[in-house]
Amino acid sequence: MKKHKGFFKKYFLAGFAVFVPIALTLYIIKVVVFKLDAIFRVVPPKFQPDTYLPFHVPGLGLIATLILILIVGFLAKNFFGRRLVHWIESIFKNIPFVSGIYNAISQFIVALFSDKDDVFRQAALVEFPRKGIYSLGYIVGTSDPGLFPGLGPEYIKMFIPTTPNITTGFFVIVERSQVTPIDVNPQEAFKIIISAGVVTPERNNGKALGPS
Repeated sequence: MKKHKGFFKKYFLAGFAVFVPIALTLYIIKVVVFKLDAIFRVVPPKFQPDTYLPFHVPGLGLIATLILILIVGFLAKNFFGRRLVHWIESIFKNIPFVSGIYNAISQFIVALFSDKDDVFRQAALVEFPRKGIYSLGYIVGTSDPGLFPGLGPEYIKMFIPTTPNITTGFFVIVERSQVTPIDVNPQEAFKIIISAGVVTPERNNGKALGPS
């Protein structure tokens, strides 16, 4: 009986390790596709694909979103389109409350995809939220004395993403001596944070990333 139990456990865990990641990935893709398909709800019925097709085609919303992003990108690089984009941005920037949300998101996205060497390019550990507990985050630059009086270049700015949603997190300013840069590229650090530490770079061999 014990032998059969071990046999069942062995193959069940092997199947579990393969099935769960595939199932969760497909589920997330399904949710994303379903949410993006919902954009057609704002389109008049006579222009919706389902009106002319005998069946629903999933993923049309995703395709439409990708096409829309490409069109906006083309306009943003075109002289006349750039003026249109700036006009639309000015509307968002002049609406109370909305302007704060838009500016914060816009600046975050620009910083995330920036080519600057000091923006989301260096992962590091810092004792947060209290001493003895280390959090993984990103060094995003040195402190600006003009903006933060009394905090000189020995202080640095850090963004500490939350798990599993890395678009939210904490902004902290700490002394450079309290921050420990680690040899992990931004993509690997994102994987660690999103997976709650389950996924780690192979070269670490499962060892902790904290100071020795």
